[in-house]
Amino acid sequence: MDVLIKRVKNIKIVHSILASLIAFTFGVFVNRGISTSVTSLGFYYQELSQTLPYFEGTRFPQRILLPLLSYIANIDIQILNIIILFLFLVSVDYYFQKRIDFSLRFLYLIGLSTTMVFQFTIIYGGYPDILSLLLYVLALQNLNNNKCYFYLFLNLLTREAAIVMLPIFFLIKGNENLIKKITNFALLVFLYLPIYFYLEQSDSPGTNGWEFYLLPLQNDLLFWFNKSSEFYWLGLFSSIKFFLVLLPFITKSLNDVFLLIVSVFCINIQFIVSGGDNTRYWLLFIIPVIYLSNKNLYNIKVINGLFILIILFNIITPKYYVFSDAYKGNMYVRPNDSRIHFFDIQNLIFNRTN
Repeated sequence: MDVLIKRVKNIKIVHSILASLIAFTFGVFVNRGISTSVTSLGFYYQELSQTLPYFEGTRFPQRILLPLLSYIANIDIQILNIIILFLFLVSVDYYFQKRIDFSLRFLYLIGLSTTMVFQFTIIYGGYPDILSLLLYVLALQNLNNNKCYFYLFLNLLTREAAIVMLPIFFLIKGNENLIKKITNFALLVFLYLPIYFYLEQSDSPGTNGWEFYLLPLQNDLLFWFNKSSEFYWLGLFSSIKFFLVLLPFITKSLNDVFLLIVSVFCINIQFIVSGGDNTRYWLLFIIPVIYLSNKNLYNIKVINGLFILIILFNIITPKYYVFSDAYKGNMYVRPNDSRIHFFDIQNLIFNRTN
């Protein structure tokens, strides 16, 4: 029995599962609940799942992967998302295991559970964002082999916006010569585009296709960006909150700084070509943060103390969600708000910059 217990303690995945389970529970507690039903655009993904294997006349057929997984597993999309959310936490912890000790990894997961990276999925049901984030982390785990391309391809089938992240992975996938890397990434895009256009043409009549978003840019390149600019900085903050404080501690070289600059540029392409939900767009920023954390975050008492402060400030700061309304324009809400969220950083800081 003692030998069995010792073996269990030495199994890395068990550590990841236990830490993730505690972080998951903590995140649900801080959020004051968990949604098990779809909301807003999530209804379209649920409808697509229920319509498969037929998808003519449905919304977002080009974002096929999450509805397809729901269809194959015969599980409601939001229940599947909750499972994927847990797997996301497990995958982040597992990614960190070779370089970061358990206590810091645990604090990292607790911190993630207090940001919209975690909370978005348990508030707004049915969206494919958490599947996309999970696939990115799996791609990070496989940067040194060709599985990375497989996960990036699956990500494109999850959300076409994943294409803006390809330059970031091009930079950090450093085990291939330049020509081979260019060839592989080009092949990835060329394989995806025919699938995208085939599925996208099946979108329900009267919906907004790619022409709707690109044609206004002929006269004004910032047409969509201007529609999402009112709460631009709040959108950035709302996504990962005080994880932004980590940036000076995880950038150790000019290459790291360059990666963050490229990441910001690529993420902002979304604002330029479509506008939309600022918070959701900025959620992608957690991926370079996770990558640089694994690369440069050291196990020192100062960092552990910093994470405790990050968690504390994340908890007392409201959960902002910045989005675009078809009638009211860019706006934000504070879902599941309570008296514990007394540190209103929007009114203290960001309101002066908008």
